[in-house]
Amino acid sequence: MYLWIGINVDNQLQDIKKEGMKIDKKLKFVDPNFTLPMHVSLKISFDIDEKMFKKITKDIINYYNSIEPFEIEVKGIEYNETIVWIRMVDNERIHKIHDEFNNLLLEKYNIPLHEYDMDYKFHATLFMSEDKERIKKAYDLIKDKSDLIPKKILLNRFLIGYSDEGNPGTYYIYKEIVR
Repeated sequence: MYLWIGINVDNQLQDIKKEGMKIDKKLKFVDPNFTLPMHVSLKISFDIDEKMFKKITKDIINYYNSIEPFEIEVKGIEYNETIVWIRMVDNERIHKIHDEFNNLLLEKYNIPLHEYDMDYKFHATLFMSEDKERIKKAYDLIKDKSDLIPKKILLNRFLIGYSDEGNPGTYYIYKEIVR
């Protein structure tokens, strides 16, 4: 079983999400990214023993309840070979949350750091695919739509998701904690 933790920003990114969904439909992405709310991931999804689900999620919920809402600035739309995302400006508070989650999961549950955790880029994914040509087309269609994205986003809706498979399009929301 796979767990995923993030911050729900769907209600603040509706305009760019609608544009992204049109592009997604036009380019016929195999695994549409819009099966979950738009979100800022706090850690790449990680594999757990299903027996540990309740215990781990309880600790995550307790941690979420200790976080006061805060804002993060949006850097803009960025493209990499397999992903198009809305990148956030580096922020000390979100880095601290990311690091504390990693420490909690490693120390208490022996969940190792993923290589991406070493230099995590906070973002909300618009498109993701191994089809590099399709990703480039999606970027070309959305890159000039930054005016649809707010300059700052309030981070106050924390999510826990799960998947039996761990593949895109197979995740479900388990719990949302609103602060």
